[in-house]
Amino acid sequence: MRVLIAIEDRLARVNPTHRNVESAVEGELITPPILECIDDYCAECNAAWFGLSTHMPTRTAMVVERPHLSETHLRQLVHEWLDCLGTIDLVVQAAENGEFEVSGHVVSDPVVAIDDLISDHLDEMRTICAAYPVGTVLSRMGSLVSARVDARTAA
Repeated sequence: MRVLIAIEDRLARVNPTHRNVESAVEGELITPPILECIDDYCAECNAAWFGLSTHMPTRTAMVVERPHLSETHLRQLVHEWLDCLGTIDLVVQAAENGEFEVSGHVVSDPVVAIDDLISDHLDEMRTICAAYPVGTVLSRMGSLVSARVDARTAA
C-alpha cells in the first residue's frame, strides 16, 4: 500500500525559522487534513500534513510503499487521530443535529458520517500517492499538492 510519511524538512536546514519546534516524527504515517480549519488565521493547517501517531504537523511528506500495512489499520489510525483532535465529537454532534453534509447530502447517522470522513482521508491519500512515484517529496498549500524541488544556485 502506498502511503505518505513525514520526512525532515530540508528547507528548515537552510532557514531555521521554517522549522517546527514540535513536529511529526520522521517516518511517521501522515495525512492531509480534509476538513477546513475553523481558525481563519491558522497558517499551519493550510500547509501541513499531520502525523497519525504524534498528531503533530510536518510540512514535508514522502510517498512510500508499505506492503504490510492494511487499509483496516490505516483506517484505525485515522480514526484515532480524528478522535484525539476532537473531530469525532464535533461530527457526531453535527450529524445528530442534521448539520453534517457530505457531497451536499445531509448525513444524520454519526457512524456513517465518521466512516465517510475516514474514507475521504484514505481517498485523498490514495489520490496523492497515485499521482507521484515512490520516493517523491511533497509539500502542500491547501488542496494543491506538489513535488518539492530543491533550489540550486548556478555554478
